[in-house]
Amino acid sequence: MFSYTSYAVAGTLILGIVVYQLGWYAYLLWFHPLSKYPGPKLAAVSQLWYAKHWLGGLWPHRIYEAHRKYGDIVRIAPNELSFSTVQSAKDLYGSPSKTRKLFPKSDLFYDVGISNLAFEMDPAEHAKQYKLFAPAFRASALRSQEHIVHEHTDFFISQLRRLGTASGESLNMALWFEWLTFDIIGELTFGESFNAVRETRSHYWVTLLLGANYGGSLLNLQKRLAILGPALRWVPQLSKAVNDAINSTIQHRALTLEKTRKRIAMGPSRNTQDFFTHVLEQGTEEEKGENKLADQASVLLTAGAETSAQVLGSATWFLAVPGNAQCLKQLQKEVRGAFDRYEDITADAVAQLPYLNAVLEETMRIMPPIPEGPPRVSPGETVDGVYVPVGTYVSTDFWTLHHDERNAERPWEFDPSRWLEGGTRPFSIPFLTGPRMCIGVNLAWMEMRIALAKIVYSFDWALDEKSQHWVKDSRVVMLWQKPDLMVRFSPAA
Repeated sequence: MFSYTSYAVAGTLILGIVVYQLGWYAYLLWFHPLSKYPGPKLAAVSQLWYAKHWLGGLWPHRIYEAHRKYGDIVRIAPNELSFSTVQSAKDLYGSPSKTRKLFPKSDLFYDVGISNLAFEMDPAEHAKQYKLFAPAFRASALRSQEHIVHEHTDFFISQLRRLGTASGESLNMALWFEWLTFDIIGELTFGESFNAVRETRSHYWVTLLLGANYGGSLLNLQKRLAILGPALRWVPQLSKAVNDAINSTIQHRALTLEKTRKRIAMGPSRNTQDFFTHVLEQGTEEEKGENKLADQASVLLTAGAETSAQVLGSATWFLAVPGNAQCLKQLQKEVRGAFDRYEDITADAVAQLPYLNAVLEETMRIMPPIPEGPPRVSPGETVDGVYVPVGTYVSTDFWTLHHDERNAERPWEFDPSRWLEGGTRPFSIPFLTGPRMCIGVNLAWMEMRIALAKIVYSFDWALDEKSQHWVKDSRVVMLWQKPDLMVRFSPAA
């Protein structure tokens, strides 16, 4: 039995813990180096505010609301700041110089035990990987890859014609664009397509990849919120999501390794300079290892396919909204007037279409494929003229920046003309900037231009009533979670 003394000791211990915790909260609120920056009080003393909104799927909207309320600098966690200005984006993500230090990647987000072009944290190692894969994305390589983009897009168009215009039924273009882009990037990565467009269903490999996002977000948050570990074990809804994600990750890894082995067996000598041609020709034995290449394959596929699918789906939706009918008409006039025949549509030709490019630029401004700002760690440097203490986590929120009236007039309005000559071009960085800029930016542009131009040349389309609020209903968990995008097609008038 407990004696009076035992109870007294226990009570004193509990009181001490409470006093310590209250003292710690007081320090975070009033004496911490970031205490001078505004933000939600809950965010100042814990990671709960961040975790709640990150997992809710509405992070872009909640961080936008926080910046509207508190200003250009918001404290979103005890040791983390979010910026929302153009200069902050240039400072955080731009290249270092003799007078400016590099802002390295955040361990809270990128330390996942994988070394590839997206998640490698060491700048020197990333530069080495970038140099190894850069030849696969040069102009000469793109020219050799263009026929693959055309072949898959042409079959995609024929399927839309057969299943859409012939039947008159709406098609879920959120899925169709995923099928198209993963088929293209699958062939450029593994030397073989997933054949999703041909089979009109998602490939099992892609389903595993996309299905792991939510659970992956939960696992990632454990670095911020220690209590999340026990919760993941004992809360059924969370534990199921994580267990499903872990199982999906294991299966996905096994399939990726299998496909990587098949690509290695093909050797470097192929007519098309795909992503692994140069690595297999010039890489060291370590760099050509199947596990190394499998790690790279996962990010090349996700970054190369899912983001392009998101942009094409968003562009289709914006152009189909009745209020943007004039934008669709102007794009149709430009594309159909530029080509006498469907076969004349080439990468070089569509790159010269100003309104087509403006539509894609405006789409990525309003619906950036990666809406959240990639987190960095301050080396003890200024951001937009404000000194940020060393070790502070910091980011620029792209969604807020892209929807700031100071950056774009009428920021919520879809207006491609702002990107034309004579317009006031907003600042937009859908592919990032600086040393960690997306390596596949030119391939993404070629893919999106060709696909959109061929769709516009071939079809008229209208939005199904079920998808009137598609943008509003979209959610973000690492990547966009897209609701059904139901569209009705008819032959081009």
